[in-house]
Amino acid sequence: MINVTIEEPRNNIIIMHIDGEFYIENIQKVEGIWSEQISKQPDVIALDCGKLEYIDSSAIGTLVKFLNSAMNKQIKLVFYDLSPSIGQIFRTARLNNFFTITTGAQFQKEYIS
Repeated sequence: MINVTIEEPRNNIIIMHIDGEFYIENIQKVEGIWSEQISKQPDVIALDCGKLEYIDSSAIGTLVKFLNSAMNKQIKLVFYDLSPSIGQIFRTARLNNFFTITTGAQFQKEYIS
């Protein structure tokens, strides 16, 4: 199961807090939420992965689609607070070469403060 909550700490920044397991069965739910957020045309969309427990290959493909759609609209996509296991998956798939990955504290410092 996955839960996604939205926070808008500033007018041009959206944070999607992802909690739980992200896999093929709940991709449509997350894609729907993504579509709503990207349509707002923010400067930055951040995915808070601090409570993301599991991700499968289909969900990783969805994140790549999110990156492409964000780039097409000149929206910066940032991932933060990946757990060690999720971070390892990203590194194994070499996603860290494409995604902007940081800590929650660094995100706050660069984009919110």
